[in-house]
Amino acid sequence: MNDLDIGMQSEISKFADDTKVMCPIRNTRDQQKLQQDLNELMTWTKKWQMKFNVNKCSVMHFGYANPKFKYKMGDQELQETEEEKDLGVYVNSSMEFGRQCGESVKKANRMIGIIKRNFTNFDRKVVLNLYKALVRPHLDYCVPVWKPYLRKNIQQLEGVQRRMTEIIQGMRNKTYEERLKDLRLMTIEQRHLRQDMITFYNITQGRINMQVDNYVDILRESNTRGHNMKIRPSRVRLEVRRNSYFKRIWKAWNELPQEAVTAQTLNKFKNSIADCGIFKGRGDLLSR
Repeated sequence: MNDLDIGMQSEISKFADDTKVMCPIRNTRDQQKLQQDLNELMTWTKKWQMKFNVNKCSVMHFGYANPKFKYKMGDQELQETEEEKDLGVYVNSSMEFGRQCGESVKKANRMIGIIKRNFTNFDRKVVLNLYKALVRPHLDYCVPVWKPYLRKNIQQLEGVQRRMTEIIQGMRNKTYEERLKDLRLMTIEQRHLRQDMITFYNITQGRINMQVDNYVDILRESNTRGHNMKIRPSRVRLEVRRNSYFKRIWKAWNELPQEAVTAQTLNKFKNSIADCGIFKGRGDLLSR
C-alpha cells in the first residue's frame, strides 16, 4: 500500500483498507486529472492483484459551484453519494454535521440509560467516573472535525451532560451551572474549545502530520500584546467555511498566554491554559 500514491497528482488519504482521493475541480482539465489518477489506481490494483470493490466506491461533490462531473473506475461509473460514514464520523456534501451530532447524543443517552438501569449507587465519585469513561467519549470523538456551530446542536450535546449530572445524589435541585461548579466540570462547549486548542498545539509541535501553512498564516513575530505565534485566517464568505476548524480557532488561540503556546509538553500546555480567560471558572481542565 505504501506505493499506492506514487505518480498521483491528486491528494490521497489511506487508512487500513480505506482510500480517499481528493482534488479541487474547477474545469474539465481538473476532471481529466482526477480521472487519470483513478486510472492509475486501477493499474496499481491489477499489478498487485488487490482489486477495489467498485460497487462500494463512490464520489462526493463539495461546493455550490461544483460542476459534478462523472468518473469511472475501470469500465464502471462511480455512483454519487450525499453522505458517508468515514472512520465513525458522518460527512455530507454540504459539510453540515447535524446527523453526527444527533448520533453522538443518541449513543451517549443510550449509555446513560444502561447506567441508570444497572447501578443503584449514584454518589458523586461513581457517577463521574462512569460519565467520563462511558458517556462523554461519545461527545468528544473526533470533535475538532465535526464540532457543531448551530445553537440547537450545541444544546443537544449540553443536554447529555445536564441529564447525567442530575442523577448524582444531592444535585437534582441545583441549577445546571451550580452542578458544574460543584462537580468541577466544564460545559461541553468549553470542553470542545479546549480540544480545538490542544489539537492546534499538537499541529504546531509536529505531532499531527499537517501542513498548517496551507490553512492559516502564523505570525511568528508580532508587535502586539500576547504571544508571538498568533495566527491569521484567510477570508471566507460561506458560513460553512467560517465555522470550519482553522477558521474558528484563531481568536481563542491568539488569546492564549505565551507560556502555553511555547510549552514543551502537552501536560504543560494543559496546565498553562487552565487559568486562561476562555476557560476560567471550570476545574476539569486536566480530566481525561
